[in-house]
Amino acid sequence: MDIYQKLGSLGLSERESRVYFFLLELGPTTTSRIIRKTGIASSKIYDVLEKLEHKGLVTHILKKGKKEFHPASPNKLNTLLKEKEEIISEILPGLEKLYLKTTEEVQAEVHTGKEGIKAIFEDILREGKEWYALGASGKAVLTLPYYMPHFYRRLEQKKINSKFLFVDSKNTRDQAKELSRFKNVRSKFLPTEIRNLMVIFIYSEKVVVIPITDTVEALPLAILIRSKESAESYKEYFNWIWKVCK
Repeated sequence: MDIYQKLGSLGLSERESRVYFFLLELGPTTTSRIIRKTGIASSKIYDVLEKLEHKGLVTHILKKGKKEFHPASPNKLNTLLKEKEEIISEILPGLEKLYLKTTEEVQAEVHTGKEGIKAIFEDILREGKEWYALGASGKAVLTLPYYMPHFYRRLEQKKINSKFLFVDSKNTRDQAKELSRFKNVRSKFLPTEIRNLMVIFIYSEKVVVIPITDTVEALPLAILIRSKESAESYKEYFNWIWKVCK
């Protein structure tokens, strides 16, 4: 790598590198001599000198009405590097946030059968974050009749706050009444016009979708999506619905 390439790696263009190097070599000199020495056209040289002055690598004085250009000490290159480092340090946190937002890796898992659904509930306990259930159907108790009462007791022991937006039916009304004995569980009901097509769980940075089908009690299926952005969006959506429901 020659001297011009090395100067270029510090942010100088090829022409700027040539002019600055020759000024160091020649000392104070005029525009016409710089043109002769560097071979840079007169139509370009003034722009190059102006940029070098802006970077603090060149200064000029008027001598007998003509500009005489002087090179700054090479130590100025260290100052330029420090200024760039300060700028990078200032903007890096914001750029990093943008990068993480656009490069978030979304992962999905499919859980099937009663053991698969049980694994979802165990994950809710393990994460220990607030749990939201949108479109709760009350079918979990029918699918896992021995597991669910124990699950709700552990939920209370871990002090995990939970909000349920139930589909309105006699079954869910009875279940909401049963759950009211747990201090950490709050329940409301969706408008009766809303059909029970799926249940959505939101907790931590995860969203779980459980389709409500004719076979859900015997052969349940859940799709778990790991995505901070999706989870936050669904939480906002849930809280908006929560405010308008009774």
